[in-house]
Amino acid sequence: MKLTNLIPIKAGKTLSRLCIIGVLSLGGPFVFAQNQQIRLSGNNLTLKAAFKQIEQQTKLFVDYNTQDVDDSRIIKKVPAGNNVKNVLEQLLEGTNCSVTFSNGHVIISRKASTSSETRKVTGIVKDEKGEPIIGANVVEKGTTNGTITDMNGNFTLEASEKSVLLVSFIGYAPQEVSVGNLKSINVKLREDTEILDEVVVVGYGTQKKSDVTTAVASVSSENLKNRAAVSFGEAMAGQVPGVLIQQTNGAPGGEGLTIKVRGTGSITQSNDPLYVVDGYPMEGGAFRLLNSSDIESIQVLKDASSTAIYGSRGANGVVIITTKKGQIGKPSVQLNAYVGFQQREKKIEMMNRDQYVQWFIDGRNQAWLDAKVISSDPDQSPHSINDPNSRRALYSGASSQYMIPDGTGNYKYNFLDPASVAQMPDNDWQDLLYRNALTQQYELSVNGGSENTRYTFSGSYTNQDGIVRNTDYERYNFRTNVSSKIADRLNVGMSLMAYYANGTEQANGKDSPVMYALNLPPIYPLYNEDGTYGSMVRNPEILAGDVANPIGIADHVMNKRKRHGWLGTIFAEWEIIKNLKYRISINGGIQDNIQKKFEPSYVDFDSSKAPRPAKGINERWTDRDWVIENTLNYSFTLADKHSFNALLGYTTQAHSYEHMKGETRGYANDNITTLNAGTMYALTSDESEYSMISYLGRINYVYDNRYMLTTTLRSDGSSRFGRNKKWGTFPSVSLGWRISQEKFMQEVEQISDLKIRTSFGISGNNRIGNYSAIGLLSTGFYPTGDAVQNTVNPNTMPNDDLGWERTRQYNVGFELGLFNNRIRLEGDFYDSQSIDLLLNVPIPTITGYSNQMQNIGKVQNRGMEFTLNTKNFTGGDFTWSSNFNISFNKNKVLEVGVDGRPIYGSAPNANNAFITKPGYPIASFYGYKYIGVFQSEEELAKYPHLSKDKVGDGRYEDVNKDGKLDQNDKTILGDNNPLFTAGFSNSFRYKNFTLDIQFTGSYGAEVFSFYKRMCGIYHGDRNGLIEQMGRWQSESQPGDGIHFRPTRTPSGWQRDPSSAWVQDASYLRLRNLTFGYDFDQSVLEKVKMKGLRLYVTGQNLFTITNYVGYDPETSSQSGLSQGGDYLGYPTARSFIIGANITF
Repeated sequence: MKLTNLIPIKAGKTLSRLCIIGVLSLGGPFVFAQNQQIRLSGNNLTLKAAFKQIEQQTKLFVDYNTQDVDDSRIIKKVPAGNNVKNVLEQLLEGTNCSVTFSNGHVIISRKASTSSETRKVTGIVKDEKGEPIIGANVVEKGTTNGTITDMNGNFTLEASEKSVLLVSFIGYAPQEVSVGNLKSINVKLREDTEILDEVVVVGYGTQKKSDVTTAVASVSSENLKNRAAVSFGEAMAGQVPGVLIQQTNGAPGGEGLTIKVRGTGSITQSNDPLYVVDGYPMEGGAFRLLNSSDIESIQVLKDASSTAIYGSRGANGVVIITTKKGQIGKPSVQLNAYVGFQQREKKIEMMNRDQYVQWFIDGRNQAWLDAKVISSDPDQSPHSINDPNSRRALYSGASSQYMIPDGTGNYKYNFLDPASVAQMPDNDWQDLLYRNALTQQYELSVNGGSENTRYTFSGSYTNQDGIVRNTDYERYNFRTNVSSKIADRLNVGMSLMAYYANGTEQANGKDSPVMYALNLPPIYPLYNEDGTYGSMVRNPEILAGDVANPIGIADHVMNKRKRHGWLGTIFAEWEIIKNLKYRISINGGIQDNIQKKFEPSYVDFDSSKAPRPAKGINERWTDRDWVIENTLNYSFTLADKHSFNALLGYTTQAHSYEHMKGETRGYANDNITTLNAGTMYALTSDESEYSMISYLGRINYVYDNRYMLTTTLRSDGSSRFGRNKKWGTFPSVSLGWRISQEKFMQEVEQISDLKIRTSFGISGNNRIGNYSAIGLLSTGFYPTGDAVQNTVNPNTMPNDDLGWERTRQYNVGFELGLFNNRIRLEGDFYDSQSIDLLLNVPIPTITGYSNQMQNIGKVQNRGMEFTLNTKNFTGGDFTWSSNFNISFNKNKVLEVGVDGRPIYGSAPNANNAFITKPGYPIASFYGYKYIGVFQSEEELAKYPHLSKDKVGDGRYEDVNKDGKLDQNDKTILGDNNPLFTAGFSNSFRYKNFTLDIQFTGSYGAEVFSFYKRMCGIYHGDRNGLIEQMGRWQSESQPGDGIHFRPTRTPSGWQRDPSSAWVQDASYLRLRNLTFGYDFDQSVLEKVKMKGLRLYVTGQNLFTITNYVGYDPETSSQSGLSQGGDYLGYPTARSFIIGANITF
């Protein structure tokens, strides 16, 4: 019986054993345990045999100390059929023993004395091998007086002479010891193989891991505790095979994550998994709702057989989150706190002042050399790089294309004079934009309870400054959970989770301070003498252009976001008869998202010099949701070998959405930023709602702990779909065979566990627009004489047959344990097809519409994933365990329409740079294949080229071999899908010291680096990447053969999407390194503590990659342009110190 809320850790035991602590704690006491009817049978029946029959008939555990009970005694008179309590009292008559029922255990012990005299009792708890057990519970029976063992298995407790100590630890049978006159007590616990079988949470219930026949991956609180992350999604990264977690945006708050389970399944709709928090299905907001320390375990349902129980919401996988619950015992108070700082992990190497000036001169000179001599030029000789500005000024666009500032006229500096160049500023805008940023979190929790009522309360505060100036994030979280047995057969409970978040953001992508910090040349001052920010826009006397100062925009543009929300659940569970339970839960939640932007009149923007009209935008999104779920669960066993579990359910859900956006301009001043201070420019609002009802069922059957069968069926009806396709049915079936339980395997001592499993299932994706199936109207107008008439016009064509996107998936897996599970290997192989995908299909214009939403696409994902866990050293002072996981997935489009017409995706300044077509992955990169630089006139004449190409320009492949370069030579250049992803972690312990190391990696993914269009080529006099030092300058200075000549007037494809922008995004990252120390219990007792752990953590300490940008994981684009990067907010490197204190 576990009477403390601390999670004990046993040196050298498997991680899987630790994972079940929280799950086991979820189960309530066995209702009416003492009233279950039993009947004993047999001749010469011993007490031990009688206890065994009781366990088999009731599934209770009978625990006792052989010093108290002689279990070899033969029963003279077998009691007649009666309830458990009466039968046990008859069996123990005359033995001076008492019977206690607790948490599914029958505890037989000597009757306790009423003596109140206490004394200090010491002892040690070990396992059968003589190894000390860390964190074992030692409780004076019948009280809440207890303690836990320290790092050496020792304990000290005040107890009376007649007391009985109950000693327990997860994975071991509890043992009772009478104190008597003993001053020192040695306890040896034996392993309980029933308890050791890990329990995993699946849809609408739990299963023993040995009985699971589907692909389910688990992450326990132990796996999360060393990740001092703002978001639990960050902490999961690299720990779950088959789940790709990318930090696509490193902004404060940890919400810039994309999570994909087994690849991309939908072309145009959402690919996010469903999150289920304590049974409540939700489609967003989970990262804000919970801290990592709130979580007991996370299960990821990956194959369609496991997700089919969630029907139309399970196609993209399901993430089931179980939060920590109260534990029986005195109130326990825990304080978790950490503080640290974050910094930019990597700096992009850009040109400095001197390098830029020469780059600029080359770009202007090359443009001048390309220009044709005009008739009005008195000098009709060919252009030369030595021509003065006086000649260049005769040409149209000279000041922005050909002229080189020479210190005369309006120019402040002479770019051709090294002495003048030396007087220019040499600012590194990245160093000015980024900073070391504070991050901190504090959490206080209280939990405890009795046999009938358990509770937990927690509150936390998170504050994270961003590594980009003027970005920050703070969040308050509150969580409570209370459950109570209010009658013998009735349990009720409630939980509430709430948050409030407030942050300051920056724009992301092409028009952002992050991008401007690379574009703006270093030759401008941070501040001008008048206090304005120096830039191309503000300082034409240095050099005129269209790039504003990134620091001015970052510091003065207001972009505030507030979010708040809550999720509440009340439930009741009634055991109608033995093992038949009815449960009802009523769940509701609200999430509010408010964004306020204000652009002051005095801030320069891209191509826009202040003063300019101020602009304010207020936008609000509100989601309201409620779900009512009813389930009936029945478990029973026949003939000791046939185990059944049946589930029936009925659920209803309703969701509403509201959105409003207002924009005003022409503010009287910049001090009042509310919308009423300006003139209304635009105001829009929209509302929508949907509802769904579902019927579900599942049957689990296990024969003799060897053969397993699971089948599920769910039927969903949704308002989102056409009238002919309102309902969808989602079945699944899975089989398992525990080969290691067969007789022919019993002599194979090396194999401790071997199971193979296979499954098939169909799940769905209902995350489309609420009104995609019906015809919508839009407003318009037309003139009639002097008046304008308002109109309402058809906007979308209805489709009564619009139905669900469905995923059909086959899965085959195995689980292998070797050498008493010291080595454990698990693998899965899957083939998934997403069918009936929703696409806008062109239709005859005679209908009055251009396209219609139809179920017509098909996508395939095939892959395999493996996990290897090893316990390298166990026992003694030193332990070492390892985990390695690797996942392979191949994504391929099978159909995109009746005629196979491809779907194009675009990004800013990169139109149709992505293509989705049969035979290739979704959102493949699309453009011209870049070969290198034309090095000579001979080479230029030999190969196909554009009409204006010259030596030094880029050379592109004639893909269709027609002898010319044109649009038909565009081809697929790559994609953002990795060949494989992997994670490798090691956990070491030496006495009280711990060290945890985690690496994550990805191989084969590519990134379409759009930022190279802005600074990877000569573009509008912007600054350039340092790699441009290898550019072509002349036939005598050909450079590296990769980087073509700079020119202010490009005429070829150098600014068009091509393979020159595609970069390898493979990486190996040291994601987490944590060093900790756990204080001895003997030390903590002096300061009235139960536990104290101090640790230091480093996250994202280094990354090995060929990617030139900030982070190979980050991306400013998504959806049909995923993998396109205009440099999103970089992921930070963190250094943190923290403490976990328990009272």
